[in-house]
Amino acid sequence: MKRIFNLVLLSAICFTLMQVSNPSFAFAIEPTALAAVEFEHGRQLFQAGELKRSLAKLRTFVQRYPDAPQLHPAYTLIGRIFILQKRYPDALLYLERIPEFLRNSEVSLLRGHCLIHNGRFSEGWTQLLPLLDQRINRADAGMLFLGLADAAINLQQPLQSLVFLQKALPLIENTAKLLERVHRLLQSRLNDLELAEAAFMWQGTAIGQDARLQLARRSLARQQPEQARLLLRAILASPVTFPYWQEAELLLQRTSMDNWYNRDSIGVLLPLSGRYAAYGELVKKGLDLAVEKHNKTRLPVRLLYRDTAVAGVSAAQLVSSLTDDDKVMAIIGPLLGAPAEEAAGRAQREMVPLLTLSQRRGLPQRGNYIFRDSLTVLQQVRSLSRYAADTQHISYSVLYPENRLGKEMAQLFVDEVRQLGGEIVDIVSYPEDITDFRKQIETLLWEDHVVEPPPKRPVLNKDGSPVEEPDKRPELEYPLAPFHALFIPDYAERIGMLAPQLVFYGLKDVTLLGINGWNSPELVAQAGRFLGQAVFVDGFFHNSKDPEVQRFVELYQQAYQEEPNILGAQAFDTANMLLQVVDDPQVFNRADFRRQLADLRGFHGVSGTLGFDELGEAIKRPYLLQVRRGRIVEVQ
Repeated sequence: MKRIFNLVLLSAICFTLMQVSNPSFAFAIEPTALAAVEFEHGRQLFQAGELKRSLAKLRTFVQRYPDAPQLHPAYTLIGRIFILQKRYPDALLYLERIPEFLRNSEVSLLRGHCLIHNGRFSEGWTQLLPLLDQRINRADAGMLFLGLADAAINLQQPLQSLVFLQKALPLIENTAKLLERVHRLLQSRLNDLELAEAAFMWQGTAIGQDARLQLARRSLARQQPEQARLLLRAILASPVTFPYWQEAELLLQRTSMDNWYNRDSIGVLLPLSGRYAAYGELVKKGLDLAVEKHNKTRLPVRLLYRDTAVAGVSAAQLVSSLTDDDKVMAIIGPLLGAPAEEAAGRAQREMVPLLTLSQRRGLPQRGNYIFRDSLTVLQQVRSLSRYAADTQHISYSVLYPENRLGKEMAQLFVDEVRQLGGEIVDIVSYPEDITDFRKQIETLLWEDHVVEPPPKRPVLNKDGSPVEEPDKRPELEYPLAPFHALFIPDYAERIGMLAPQLVFYGLKDVTLLGINGWNSPELVAQAGRFLGQAVFVDGFFHNSKDPEVQRFVELYQQAYQEEPNILGAQAFDTANMLLQVVDDPQVFNRADFRRQLADLRGFHGVSGTLGFDELGEAIKRPYLLQVRRGRIVEVQ
C-alpha cells in the first residue's frame, strides 16, 4: 500500500514540475485527459449494465468534446445502447455520424442491424454480408446471424434465413425463443420443396426434426395419413430432442382416426356472452342468414358456434377443439383483437383455414392459413386518398383527435397522399374532449397568411397606354384555405360539433374527407347542411342501388325485422365465401380449402369484398358516401 502511495505521489510531483517548466503543457493536456476520463466513465457504466446513466454520460461527452479521439467510439457505444433499448432510428442517427472511411466492423454490424430493424432490408443485408469473413466476438456473431436471418426472410429467402438461425443457435442464451422463431418460419413461410430441403439439410438437429413435423402435418392435411405416420414415427424414434415432440405424438394419434374431416362443418368463434355479446349476435345473424339461404338449394352445411367470452377458455383452445374434436373444415372469427391473435397462431399451427373478422393489425401475416374480411383503417385511407387524387385534389391538411385511432389514421393518410404525389400542408391535432375548435381552425387557416386574388389583365388605350380603372376586385368575406381537402378521422358525434365551427370560423370551400364513423343519421341531423362538400367511406351502405345489396337488405329485414349494419353484412359475405369453397367438388381437405379460398376471385360481396390478396387480406371496394338534401347517398 505504501509503495502504491509513493508512486502516485511521484507522478503528481513530475506532473507539477512539467506544468512549472512549460505552462502551456497544462492547457494542452487537460482537455484531452478529461475527455479520456469522462469517456472511460461512460464505458464502465455501460459494462456495469447502467444503460441510462451511461447514455447520459456519453451524450454529454460528445457534445462537450467534439474533437476528442474517443468521439467515434462514443458514437459507437451510444448506438449499442440505443439498440439494446430497441430505439433503432436513434442508434442509426449516431452511427451515421461516423465517416464511412472510419467505420470498422463493429460499426458496420450495428449500422446493418439498425437498417434491418428500420425496414431497410436490402441495405442492411448488403452492410452485414461482408462481415461473415471477419473475426468478431461471440455476442456480436450472434447479432450478425440474427440480423441476416431477419433480412433474408423479408427478402423472401426463407431457407437462407434458416441457415443463419442455425448458425445463431449455439451463440444465443435463450435457445427456446430462437427455436420458437424457427418453428413459426417452418410452419408458414416455406413451401413443400423448401421444407423437404430443410429436413434434409438439418437432419440430426432440432431444426430438422421440426421440418419433418411440418411435413407430416401437411401430409395429414392432404389426407395422406400413411406418409404422415412414417415421418412422425421417425421423429419419435430419433434421439434428437426438440421442443415440439408432444405435437408429434398428438399428430401420430390423429393419423389413426378414420373419417377425419366433417365437410359439412364450419366453426365460429364469437363473443356470445359478456359485454360484447351484442356485437357477436349481429355477426351471428349475418352468418345464419347466409347458411339458411345456402341450405335451401345446396347440400346443407352447419355452423358450430363457440363463445370466446367464457372465462378460463382461450381462443386457442377453442380452435384446437373445433379442429380435433369437431373436425371442421374452416373457422370464422374471432371478432375481437386479443382472441383473434390467439386463434390465428393456433389455426396456423393446426393448418386449419381461419377467416377472422377482427381489425387487429398483422393478423393475415401470421401465416398462409389466416385470412381476414374486415374494413381496415388502411383500406379506408387508401379509398379516400385515391378518390381525392382522381378528383384533382392536390394539397391536403389533417385534423385528427389525440387518440390511438386518430394518430394511426393520420399517419396512414399522410403516407398515402405523399405516395400519390399530393402535398401535405398541415397536420393539426385536438384533445378528445374538446368542444371549441377555434384554435385548431385558425391554425389550419394560417391567419397571418394573406391570400391575394389573381391580378386582372390590364385594359389598354388605342395608343397602348393602360386605362385607369378603379380597383373593382371584391373583398373576400373569408380567407381562402391554403389546401384543397381536409381529412378528419373521427366519429359522427364529434363531427356534428366540428363541421359547423369549420364554417363559422371561415374554413370553407374545401372538401372534407371522413372515415366510416361518419356514416350515421345523427350526423346528418346535427350538421348535414354543413357537409355539402364532404365525402366519407364505409364498408356497407344499406341504401345502395347495387342489386346484391338490395336483395341482402330485403332478406335481412324479412328474417329479423330490422335493417342490417356493417357487422351483419361482413358476416354474410364471410359465410358465403366459405360456403362457395365448401361446394367446390375439388376440395377434399383443409389444404385444398385454403388454396381455393386464397384463389377466390370475382366474388361480389355486399360489404365490398372481392376476394383476397397474396397475404390473405380481403380486397375491398368501399362505398364512397356524401350528404345530399338531408340524406346520405353514394358518390356518383
